[in-house]
Amino acid sequence: MPDDAPKPEEGKGAAEPAGSDAEEDSFEPPRIMVGIFNIPETIRTLSGLGVAKTKINPAQGLLMGWQAVVYLAFAAFLAWMIMAYVSVDLSVGLGKFLAFGVFGFSALGLVILYGSNLVTGDYMTGGLAMMTRRSRWREVLWEWTITHAGHWIGGFVIAWMIVIGAAQAGPVGSMMMEVLQDIGMTKVHGLTWEQLFYRGIFANWLIAMGVWGAFRTKDTVGRLLLIGIPVSIFFAIGFEHSIVNHFALSAGIWAGADYTWGEAWLNNLVPVTLGNIIGAMIFQGMVYWYVSGMQVWVGPGKWKKPHGTYRDLARAIRDTWTLMIFFVAMAPLVAGVLFLYVVEPALGIAAGYGNNDNWIEPIGITIYLVITALAVKWTMLRRWKWWKVPSE
Repeated sequence: MPDDAPKPEEGKGAAEPAGSDAEEDSFEPPRIMVGIFNIPETIRTLSGLGVAKTKINPAQGLLMGWQAVVYLAFAAFLAWMIMAYVSVDLSVGLGKFLAFGVFGFSALGLVILYGSNLVTGDYMTGGLAMMTRRSRWREVLWEWTITHAGHWIGGFVIAWMIVIGAAQAGPVGSMMMEVLQDIGMTKVHGLTWEQLFYRGIFANWLIAMGVWGAFRTKDTVGRLLLIGIPVSIFFAIGFEHSIVNHFALSAGIWAGADYTWGEAWLNNLVPVTLGNIIGAMIFQGMVYWYVSGMQVWVGPGKWKKPHGTYRDLARAIRDTWTLMIFFVAMAPLVAGVLFLYVVEPALGIAAGYGNNDNWIEPIGITIYLVITALAVKWTMLRRWKWWKVPSE
């Protein structure tokens, strides 16, 4: 080699073979969207959050799920109260506009900034942890099931405390009692499965946008705006969110609506939950994972280069549908069928006013949800050290 010829930099040799794993700073991303808008960094942040959440213990899962639904319940009840009274005294449009401002900028903002687990947001973060191969679908299933159980406990308890315990909705026949009954009846008997399914997609697509936006900036005011705007849109339009419905359907029953706990689960929560998962995990999470280059984690500080392949996409789609089917079948579907067609006929429980003194079913559903969540942990995760968070 001539003396004046450029010499290779120290420590660097020939070009790496295609598909080799290298440090993330040592290559030029091959896909056009990878380097735009810092999308890869957001994907890695959210997937790391999803991994961390899969390591919660049962008490953490239940309590963090409880906290999240309580925040949603307070925000939803206030929004419905404002909307009801303003709609009567002034206009329906103004009532919806005020509800837009109240719910969106308090509900998910409290959940994220105060610190709690909302499983509908975890549909995206847990899904990204699975797509990037930082978590197995069984680990994500564990976090979803135990957090979901906490949501249910918080939902029916806080609904009883507001409607019956504090009589905050007023005596039977008052405007708010009628509003809660109407909301519950519409959700259970007034909409078809297809309508609930699509409304579930839209609701949690917007919720996932709020979670995504929260991790696009570190400024507190900016985070509130990015969280609040999409969440406000979902609530003001009237889309269906399964965890808000844990409170809404329970409040309707405590207020005397004409449906049972089993009907609430089977007629509403099955299609809404399925739609919520698709909206967050596929339309928001998978879309951004794909345009970021289908990133795949291969070890501490290392990601597959040059990012993922369509084989990784096929695997992600397979795991996504497996996770979705297991979760929907275990939580809303079996619970709804079991209580509507087995427990309620055995107890002689019928829909209608008077169902608000029935504590057997909500407690029974709680027991079912906790047991199935623990069964996932004890049977599906025994082979892995599920409590260890892998290094980034």
